[in-house]
Amino acid sequence: MNNIINRRKIADGVYFSSITDKRYKKNLISVAFSTQLSEDTATENVIVPVLLTKCNSKLPTYKAFNNKMSRLYASGIGGTAGRQYDLQTISFGAYYLDDIYALSGEKMTGIMTDILIDCLTSPVTENGVFSEKFVELEKKTVIDNIETAINDKRSYAIERAMKTICKGEPASVCSYGTVEKAKLITPDSAYKAYRRMLETMPCEIICTGCSDFDGVAEKFAAAFEKAGRHDIENTTIALSPVKTQTEEVTERLTVNQSKLVLGFKSHSDDDGALVLLQKIFGGTTSSKLFRNVREKMSLCYYCSAARNDLKGIMLVNSGVENENIEKTKEAVIDQLEEIKNGNFTNEDINFAEMAIKNDFKSVADSAGNVSNWYFDCIRKNDIVTPEEKLGRYLGVSKERIIAAAKSMVLDSVYVLTGNEN
Repeated sequence: MNNIINRRKIADGVYFSSITDKRYKKNLISVAFSTQLSEDTATENVIVPVLLTKCNSKLPTYKAFNNKMSRLYASGIGGTAGRQYDLQTISFGAYYLDDIYALSGEKMTGIMTDILIDCLTSPVTENGVFSEKFVELEKKTVIDNIETAINDKRSYAIERAMKTICKGEPASVCSYGTVEKAKLITPDSAYKAYRRMLETMPCEIICTGCSDFDGVAEKFAAAFEKAGRHDIENTTIALSPVKTQTEEVTERLTVNQSKLVLGFKSHSDDDGALVLLQKIFGGTTSSKLFRNVREKMSLCYYCSAARNDLKGIMLVNSGVENENIEKTKEAVIDQLEEIKNGNFTNEDINFAEMAIKNDFKSVADSAGNVSNWYFDCIRKNDIVTPEEKLGRYLGVSKERIIAAAKSMVLDSVYVLTGNEN
């Protein structure tokens, strides 16, 4: 996949890009608004994409909307809100069969663009705000999702760990907000959150698929021109500062298996070396954490490392028995020390490179993956093809990997364990 996007400004704070690839039979139009993640607005922002993607003023009921999608060869329009580093991203997508495969010759790109724009700019309202019935229904869903998140203890532990690791930063805010904030949502406050999104949040539109997307940019440009865009928010992502002393937090709940999360931080700018480090340390089944801490020492049920690159964070998460928490923490630290001391082989580097190559191969698997790739490139202000990016990660020297490991500092330790007897 050698495509590179042609990104251009089409309205105040709105940018449009398209990628044509004839391998895909379905197209994806993705629209992503971004705002600084904040406890004050996170929950209201979560409800907005749900309210906008189940109907619009021209298809004013759930039934009418769903019937229309069914007639358009099971097309779909959806929306979600999530955390991306220090940002909350409110995303929308229209997924549909390309024109050339439409049995009755429908102009699918034009039709789906119009429906998506209607969802974004012409929602169903009552007395100038969202329907109270719809808002109350979706509020209940949001509250249920927040309350049941604790049931997935692995994800819950990572979410809680981030509050400690990124204390005082936007990234510490839970992406779906709080029950308390959800209960305060009204039709008026939800509508104001929607208008804030439409009028002031920076927006990226990426079209991916086998279509040439003629006329799509012009339709979005006209829609945003009418939306009254103003005072576009300036969003930022910052490296997470390293604490002067490692902070340790223990939380007790009723759990069958304890969770241990270690947050390391690095302000190294050697991205290639940090990627290789993550794979060798805990990114594959050939990594030091998997082979040694999990397999040889049998200290945990799982143990892996993942990067939050723009925040400068390496997160190690593991599931352990209560009596092995301290041993596992020390073993994880020891494995990083081994890398700092150069105790890894060329074979380890080769396995890491193979894993990275496989990661990059998957980018071309779907239009959605390609779209996500370029959204991430835009956030990083580094628009490159997967092939170009892969070239940066191959041939990284052992010395650079050692230097990347030495730049890592243990910032925070979070433990989720059982209640004391």
